[in-house]
Amino acid sequence: VAVTAKDVILVQQVSGGYVFEREPLIGDTKVTEPNFHTETQRAISTAFRRGKFAGKQAISALPAELLRYKTLRMPSMPDEDMNQAVAWEAADRFQLTDDQSLQHYRAGKVHQGNEQREEIILLAAENNAVYEHAVAVKQAGLQPIAIDATGAALARLLGRDDQATLTIHLGETIAEIVGHRGEQVIFDKPIELSRDGDAIDIAALSREVHLCVRYLSVTFGVHKPGATWLAGQGATQAFAKELSDGLHTDVQTADKSPNLSAIELPEDDPAQWCVALGLSVRNSNGSAKRGAA
Repeated sequence: VAVTAKDVILVQQVSGGYVFEREPLIGDTKVTEPNFHTETQRAISTAFRRGKFAGKQAISALPAELLRYKTLRMPSMPDEDMNQAVAWEAADRFQLTDDQSLQHYRAGKVHQGNEQREEIILLAAENNAVYEHAVAVKQAGLQPIAIDATGAALARLLGRDDQATLTIHLGETIAEIVGHRGEQVIFDKPIELSRDGDAIDIAALSREVHLCVRYLSVTFGVHKPGATWLAGQGATQAFAKELSDGLHTDVQTADKSPNLSAIELPEDDPAQWCVALGLSVRNSNGSAKRGAA
């Protein structure tokens, strides 16, 4: 279950293929308003009843607008110690409180001066937003078993071996820029989209993506991603072509990924289904993660 500021998208891997359903949110519903989760519940319930889904267990993702993203660098240590150290460091440096939930990616080893450290990507959300999201999923008739991150879902779906990949996910107000090696997220940055009416400012987005690529080059030695994918709302071939021109590199819509070649995607904006697809294969075996129906 992928929840955005504009709609909910449900995808399930079933015997013989996938089930796809999308339901738009009704009205001028903002993610920060109390009625957002009520409308989310209605949309999930409507899409679930309409689709031929098997079972009720659900993995979902919050909209990017409800998350805060930060990075920090830590000495290498075992997972258990890292979890505690990250919580302390995040609370100290970013004023995180007991009212916020925290998750993190271990992005990889980096050099800081003469020391080798680990880059950590933090994701924080208000506990109340997480609770209301889970309640909306449950009251829609599903059994929530996990809340995942958009970046992890995209890397899981589009990652290939250890190839460095850049995925640009378009939302209503936020574009999430995800760098990953295979399925490991090494960079994740949300940027606010500039628009002229309904049209996204290509030049402004290109500048932001250039800065992200430069950071990947300096920090992780990724001088040029092996592939650059465009996903999300409005991720059309025409937009990918405009972005290619702005970035001076080849950008393709994510539905063209070889990982998805075995999946028969809906014809209506096929790249919009990628986050929900990545969530749906979270507990699948390797071949399913590569898109085998």
